[in-house]
Parts: sequence; C-alpha cells; structure tokens
Amino acid sequence: MRPEADPRQRKGSNYSDVLHTTENDFNPIPPQSGYEFSVVKALLIYPLAILPLGVGLLLAYWYRALWVRLTYSPCPLSMATTVVMMDAYGKQRPCRVQTATFPDARNAVAANDGIEISAHTVRFLKYCKLRYLYSSDEDKFVLLSGHDHGRTLANIHESITGLSDGEYEQRKVTYGINSIDVPVKPLLVMLYQEVLTPFYAFQVFCLVIWYYEEYYYYGTFIILSSLFSIVYSLYQTRTSAVQLHELVKLASTVTVRRDGRELYEISGETLVPGDIIVIPPTGLSMPCDAVLLTGTAIVNESSLTGESIPVTKTPLPQTVDELYNPDRHKQHTLYGGTRVIQTRFYNNSSVLAVVTRTAFSTSKGSMVRSILYQKPFNSKFYRDAFIFIGALGMIAAGGFIFSFIFYSITKFMQPDGTMISFLKLSPDIYALRGFDLITIVVPPALPVAITIGTIYAVARLKSANIFCIAQQRVNLCGKIKLVCFDKTGTITEESVKTSGVLLMAGNEICSEAQDPASLPPCPVLLAMATCHTLTWINGELRGDPLELDMFNATKWSIYEPENDPTKFDLLVQAVVKPPPTSGLVGMEVGIMKQFPFSSELQRMCVLARTLDNPQLLNVYVKGAPEKIRDLCRPETVPTNFKEVLRSLTQNGLRVLAVAHRSMDLQWDKSENIQRELVECDLEFDGMIIMKNSLKPESAPVITVLKNADIRTVMVTGDNLLTAVSVARECGMIPKQHQAIVMKAEVHDQDSKPIVNYEPLNADGSVSEWHEMQMDHKKPQDFHLIIDGKSFAVVKDHCTEDLMNKLLVKGTVFARMSPDQKAQLVVGLQNLGYGVSMCGDGANDCGALKAAHAGISLSEAEASVAAPFTSKVPNITCVPKVIMEGRAALTTMFSVFKFMSLYALTQFISATILYVIGTNLGDFQYLYIDFCLATIFVFVMGLNAAYPALVKQRPEGRLASVNMLVRMVVHVVLIVGFQVAALYYLKSPTWPWPWYKPFVITDPTERVPVCYENTIIFTMANFQYSGLALALSIGPPYRKPSYTNWAFLLLLAILCFCNVYLILTPADWLPPLLDFMGLRPVPSIAFRAGILLLDFVYIALVFLLETFVMSSRLFHRAVKIIRCKRKHNNPYKHVLASIDPSWPLSERNEI
Repeated sequence: MRPEADPRQRKGSNYSDVLHTTENDFNPIPPQSGYEFSVVKALLIYPLAILPLGVGLLLAYWYRALWVRLTYSPCPLSMATTVVMMDAYGKQRPCRVQTATFPDARNAVAANDGIEISAHTVRFLKYCKLRYLYSSDEDKFVLLSGHDHGRTLANIHESITGLSDGEYEQRKVTYGINSIDVPVKPLLVMLYQEVLTPFYAFQVFCLVIWYYEEYYYYGTFIILSSLFSIVYSLYQTRTSAVQLHELVKLASTVTVRRDGRELYEISGETLVPGDIIVIPPTGLSMPCDAVLLTGTAIVNESSLTGESIPVTKTPLPQTVDELYNPDRHKQHTLYGGTRVIQTRFYNNSSVLAVVTRTAFSTSKGSMVRSILYQKPFNSKFYRDAFIFIGALGMIAAGGFIFSFIFYSITKFMQPDGTMISFLKLSPDIYALRGFDLITIVVPPALPVAITIGTIYAVARLKSANIFCIAQQRVNLCGKIKLVCFDKTGTITEESVKTSGVLLMAGNEICSEAQDPASLPPCPVLLAMATCHTLTWINGELRGDPLELDMFNATKWSIYEPENDPTKFDLLVQAVVKPPPTSGLVGMEVGIMKQFPFSSELQRMCVLARTLDNPQLLNVYVKGAPEKIRDLCRPETVPTNFKEVLRSLTQNGLRVLAVAHRSMDLQWDKSENIQRELVECDLEFDGMIIMKNSLKPESAPVITVLKNADIRTVMVTGDNLLTAVSVARECGMIPKQHQAIVMKAEVHDQDSKPIVNYEPLNADGSVSEWHEMQMDHKKPQDFHLIIDGKSFAVVKDHCTEDLMNKLLVKGTVFARMSPDQKAQLVVGLQNLGYGVSMCGDGANDCGALKAAHAGISLSEAEASVAAPFTSKVPNITCVPKVIMEGRAALTTMFSVFKFMSLYALTQFISATILYVIGTNLGDFQYLYIDFCLATIFVFVMGLNAAYPALVKQRPEGRLASVNMLVRMVVHVVLIVGFQVAALYYLKSPTWPWPWYKPFVITDPTERVPVCYENTIIFTMANFQYSGLALALSIGPPYRKPSYTNWAFLLLLAILCFCNVYLILTPADWLPPLLDFMGLRPVPSIAFRAGILLLDFVYIALVFLLETFVMSSRLFHRAVKIIRCKRKHNNPYKHVLASIDPSWPLSERNEI
C-alpha cells in the first residue's frame, strides 16, 4: 500500500481523491495482466474453435480469461486493451479498457496522486461494478476513490462552496452515473446464458445421438423436461433479480449548490463526489454517501442495517490534522439508500452535505456487490458432485470401450455362411450404442434435482417469517457448528428499564439507588434529561429504547423549537423542562450540540445550557463506566468504583456512568469545537442502573443448541461482567463450569504482550488460583472471557497458537467493536467452524455478512444486511434455520444419490441388454425417466424438516469412503438382482417350456422385442422404486416419509401398476405391452417368482439403508476402512492440543 500524501498538498486539488486504498471488501490494486489483440493468434485459434462444431467457441464462453490469453498477446498495462483481473479467491475476469474524454481540456489534470492523465483523456476499466483508473506510477489500474479518501476533516469542509461547472463536467466523465442499478436481464439473454451452460451443452450432444437412433419420443421428452428445467431456473433467477432490483433501486431529486451560491435541482443519478447537496427539512432518500457539514439530521438506516430506530447525525468537526474515516466518523455520515426523516437548521441556514461516494462505491453499493459477487464458500458438496459425476463419466467411458470391444469381437453369421462382426455389419447402430452409455450417466433432471430441497426449505422459512436473499446459504446452514449471538436486542430485550441512580457521597458512590424522578436538579438528573438523541417524529417521541426509558424515568418533557429563537438567542436542537409538579417552575435546559453515541468510543456527549445562566455551557457525558472513568479527573473518581460496578454487573444489570464539566464558551464557538476538547477533565457524578431482561425464548433456544452439540458464543459491546451474567442466566456458561477472564496488554509496539488469566466466581468476583477447582480430565468445563481491548492485543501481538486457543475456548467476547465482531467470525471460520451470526443488523452488519448464515432480527421483509432476515424478534429463528438447512442438505444428498443410482441402474440394464444383443426401447426410456425418476425427485424433497436438533450433523461429502461403500453395495445389489432375474429365466435347473433364448436374426433391428428385455425392464422398475423408498431419508433431519403423502401416493401408484403389469395382464394390456416394446410372459408361476424377487430387493435395500448403513457399527467399520487418525477440522486439532491443566499451568504467558 502506498504511503499517504501530505494532506496539505491535497488542498484545492481537483483530482486529489482519485485513488482509494482503504476499502475493506475489495483490493484497491488486484493482480492484473494486460493484453492487446493479436491478429496472428486470432487467425490460428478461431478456425480451430469453429471447425469442431463450435466446441472451441463454447469453451471460450465458459473460460473467458483463458480465451483472452489464447487470442491476445501480453503487453504492458499502459498499452493494454483488455486486462485480466483476479480477485482474492483466484477467480479471473477479463475487463475491457475504456477511454474517457474530458469535454474541456482546461479542466483536465496532468498528473496528480500517481495518476497520469493526458490533456483530454483518462484510461479506466470496470471490474465488479467498480471503476479502476490507470496509474502510471503504479503501472496498474487502481480503484477509483471518492471525495473522502485521504482528506482531513478541515479539507472536506473546504468543499462547502460546491463544484464549478467545469469541475462537475470533469468528475461526471470520471465517475460516471450515480446509480446502483441491478438490471434485470431480458429473458432472451437469460435463456441464452442458461442454454450455454455445460450441462445443457451435454444435453444437446445427447439429443443428437438419441434422435439419430430414432428415440423420437424419448428425445422429445428430454427436450420438454430440459425446457421445464430451463424455465424453472429462469423463473428462479429472474425472481431473485427482480427482488434485488426492487430492493436497491432508488430514484430521487436533489438540490445542489454550485460555485457557492447557485442552487440546481437535479436527478440523484447525476451527482458526483464533491457535490454539495441541500437536505430539506422534510428529509429525502439518500442517493449517495455524504458527509454532513451543517445542521443535524434524523435518519432511518433500516434498509442497510435492518434496525428501524432513528439515528441522529451531526455535522463533521473541522479538525485540521484528522483524516476522515467512514467507520470512525459514521455519526457524521449519511449513507446511500437510507432515509433522512427530518433535519434541523440554525439561523435559517440550509442543512448541507458533501457527496463522498456514488454508485457502487457507496456503503449500499458495497452490500449489493457482496450479493452479486459472493465469497465462494468452500462447499464440499458441489466440489464432490463434480468429482462424482467425473467418476460416473469414467464408468460410462469404460462401458463405451467395453461395447466397442464386444461388438468388434462378436460375430454374426450372414446368409452366405460367412462370419462378420456386428460393428462392421452395422457400425452406426453399434457405435452409437456405446455413446448411449455415456448419455445415460448424466440424468436430464439433475440441475433441478440438486436444488429442489433448497427451494422447498426457502418456502418453508418464508412461511415462518424468515426471509432469504441467498439461497445457496441454506445448505451451509446444515453444517453449522457454532452460533454467535449479539446480546442487547437479540438474547435480551431491546427495551431496558431504568432501575435507579447511584449518586456520589463524598469520595464514594452511595450504594442506595434513588428514583430519578425524585432527584433535585443535579448533574446526573440533567444528564439523563439532555444526554440523548430523542426526537419527535410524526407526533411520537422516537429514539434508542435505552435513552427513551432513561428520559421517561425523569418525568421531564421535551420539545423542539422550530423558528423561535427568543429564549436562547438562537435556535437550539431541543429544550427539556421538568414536570410542573416538581416545583422547578421556569427551569428549562437547551441542548446546544450533540456528540452522538459511538460504538468505538462507547459514550455520548451533549453541550447544554439553562435559561437562568445562558453564558455557561455544561457538558454532560454518559457511557461505559470504564470509559467515563478514564475521562474524569482522578480525584473525582470514587474510591469504591470497581467494587460497586462489579456488584451491579455481576447481577446482570446494565450500568452507565455519568460525568460533567462546565465551560465558559460562547455558543458560536461551540459549533465547531472538537469532541476531544469537550470530553476531558470531567467530574464523575454517578451511575445509572438499568435492567435488561432476558427474552423468555433465549434460554430454551440456547439449551436446544447445546444439546445438539452446537457451540454458542456471545459477542457484544456491553460490559464484560454484565455479559457474563447474561451468559450464565441463559445457559451459555453452565453454573458448574468455570469462567476465566483473559486479559492481554502491551505497553508499546516493541514490547512483548503480557497475558493474564483471572478465574471468575459465579458472583462475579475474582478468585485466587489456589481456590479454583477444575477437573483436569474435563478441560472443556471452562470458558474464556475477553474484552475487545484484550482481543485486539491477542490478535495483533500474540502467537497464532494462543489466538486459536481463545477462539475454541472463548464464550463471551465483550466490548467488541463492529470490526472485531467480523474478525471473530472470520477467525472461527478459518478454524473449520460452520458459523452462524444472529444480531440486530446495526453494529453486526460486518459479522452478519461474513458468517456462513447471518440472521438479522428485523421488521423488514428483506435486508441487504444479512442473507437471512427474521421478522420474529427472538432467536427461535436460529434452530429453525439450522433445521431447514439440515433438511435441505439431506434432501440434496438423497436426491443426488437417487439420481446417481438411477443412472447406474439404467446403465447396468443397458449394458446387460447390449451383451444379449438388444436395448431398452424408446418408450421404456421415457417411462423410466419421467414416471420413475423425474416425478420421484420432485416429491422426495417434500419431507419437512425434523422438529428437533440432534448432535450428529448430516453427511457433508459425496466423495467419501462412507458414500463409496454405500454406492458399491447398491451397485452390487442392482447387478446381482438383474442377473438373478435373467438366471431365473434362463436356468436349466427349472426350464420354462415357453421360453426361447433371444437370437439376433436382423442385426439392423435397433430394439428387438424379447423376454430378456421384458424381465430386465420389469426388474429395474422395482429397483427404481426401492431406491426411492430407501433413500428418502427421514429422521433425524427430516420428518418420516409417511408424512409425505405425495411421495407415498406416487410410490403406491407405481408399485400397483408394476404389480398389475406382471401378475394380471388384462385384455387391453397386450397392445400397451407392444407399444412399450415388451413381450408378455405366459407363466403365472414365473411372474410370481419375479415379483417375489422384486419385493425381496425392495425390502433388502430398505433395511440396509434404514438400519444397517445408518447404524453406529457401520460408521465404525467405515472409520476403520478410512484409517482415520487425524481430525479434518483445525479446531479439533486445537482442542486436542490443549493441555488439560491450561490455563492453570500458565497464570500468565507471553
């Protein structure tokens, strides 16, 4: 990363913000290679691509980066017309280099911030919806930044005059249209892209062979089924695209300031970074990211965070030496896609904001990109599916070779007595029969089949008010091993109850709580009345539930003077006054300036003054007690601070500390005063005690998860001891388990970190090590507790081994910032945990996006904050999502195994008949694929999720010894019973007088009618039904199959038809048999024997799958075959490596 330029050198620069090197989710300078078109290569490659029926062009469509390398020549990026970009996951995308021309050369910039720009043009490319500009210094295409990058707060304020017309035209060319448009592709385009996928390309190959072999009906059915599959896929894709399009679209008109005075009303799509927009009193929907320069704004950010609580935004301070950071200064930032509800302004001045980012560079654009270009989670199923299909392809290739050799060496006697091989006699028929075996391997319904369980699961979740915008995440939920929970609003109630206040008594805190409403005017009471961001919206007082309850506890009232500056010589943000019954008649306090709550700073501050003393400004600060203590003068901090705080928090109470100071400061100077100058030299005043009750559903859900061996972790910004108390109350930390506080500190960057461990008693007190009793045989019976400060030290300064120990043993992570929450989730994923995160969507957005299954508790039906959104405001949604994930994953495995065995059964039937000299008929293939395979697939997935969680998780891998053993057993049974049926027909032990072995009389006849064909077809029909019954897995991940009435009805109908077909052929049946290419068997005894053999097979495979292959004994035998000695997941290695005496053996470590 390049060093930052001196901010003073950026002043006044039109192009000072071109490079953006701080974005979190995209590499500002990704690996890239330049190419230019090569005529010579094109002349060589294009004929080779076109000649073999356009297969080369199809490969070029699938592997575009490879095609660029074959038809383009490498060249310097400065000359490239196409650049191949590679993301962090190794995926490559070719991007076309474009040139933008400035309309006025006087507004072009020659060289700035590493960007070499000619007098008229700039070279750029679009990659993953973002613009990259060519930098001559880097010799790379570098991510285009916004107006906020590398600028100090004072620099940003210098933009208040707005852009000139020339500057606007230049930036319009550079940044393009301000639109987060996710276009819904036309149906023809979507159809074209769907048809050209590898699967459907293979289907075209199959259709050519089938039609050539005169399988007209079967080929037509495959076309119809493929069309159905395509239409269904297009419907799903288009529905998702429309949903996302509607979710992100935004059309608004804004007023901008140009050249410091002129106002223009323009479309939001024409905004560029650096524009000054005027936010009206009634608010607007933000079309971009912007920084508030003047006035205050009340914003609803639910579209991004899922939380509908209004947020107050204040003007950006004018600090000279502080660089702007969107995360650190989010209380001054208006995010695109959010709704400004109302604004407040002073002295009839406008509320102004400067546009910092537009289009997909905005925070909303970043979230949309995270949906469009999702992190490729390591899904073992899909990887193994390709391996499995490849193995089936090898089997098919083996069958092709076998048929080729067989028909080459098998002779046929011609009428003249000469012998000739079948392959030479009819090369087209017998060569295509080899290709038949290849086409049988990949069933036509496979793409729909493997997604059917997910589709049903999403529908069931929607009926439970849980909405999903990323269907591929559903299957990942089936492998969840750990769930992270936010505390406030997730495990505990969103609302809090103010229990009382503790005031100072000398140099100590009084231990007796008092009712705030009964207090005389004092700093604590005034802080409770003023230190908040409550506001009136449509006649209702709205704001953070904690602040709302705190204010209501004072019995004071609040009003917002709009245009009446008489009482305070200027327009204040709000005025609070005591109740008439208090005896404080005429006392009113005006809130002059707010520094909203910051999760990083863990505090809030206001400047206020009273009517009786307008010249004196009072500063009131409330927040985390530890933070407030550090800001106070040491002599004012109570001597019993730690004891009182520990006593309160160990009981699960939420505690806020209050401090104040007085400042002799004019109001006009207070507008631009820095927060650091206000929040210092404070006087400690007392504590506010609040009760945050546990939701009644939380403890039972935690118990359900723990009983299912799913680890639970609390990640919160609250006090450590409060979090521990809640963790014990909800059952995350059982009463008999030991909690150990892990503290890490480092004095400076060069010194070694020191890590200490403090055993925590059930009452919250720290015990001595010799008092700590731990069973060394049960090292899992302790839980590490850590706060955000120590977490940062361990992550940045300690060994990887210690960090891993923390990750596998940590249960409560307190005082964690939003970034640290996301870092924790990623760290757990790196250890092999399937991680779910459940939070309110506000401070948890990063963690929700990073988790395998992020669940946002929100009133919104869908939010870009998380893959899953639950309108049910409690954590009961978590086990439901996991249950549906397990059901979907089990369905996917069951259907995939069924489709694979169905293909292998058909392959075995065709191979046996090839040896005899015949094949399955057109209508036989049609009956098998439609009536038996396709319909079974759709009804097998209808089993609902099992209403309980068990410890064992569903199978996650196809390419495993377990799966291989199962498949081998089934293939042996399939071959054995089909061969047994033929032996029963041909056996000399009990010869059937009506049976005459099939003899080829006409080698050109494609499907001769014979007894062998009838017996194999009949036997196979029952095998398909038996496989469907055996593989339709029920408990413990899905409800039993008898609850799936559609499946049972289909199975009963097909079995009845097959039994009727064998035992009681009616008068009208022979024409149907002729139509199907079957030969009626005259012997009722033979038919009964075949039927008995069929039912023996069904019973055998059902018993094997249900009782034998699902037993512990079978799994132990598989483990012996695998010779598994090491754990697959890293977290298991870490757990196994922990000394049973740790951390007792290391009271401190470095």
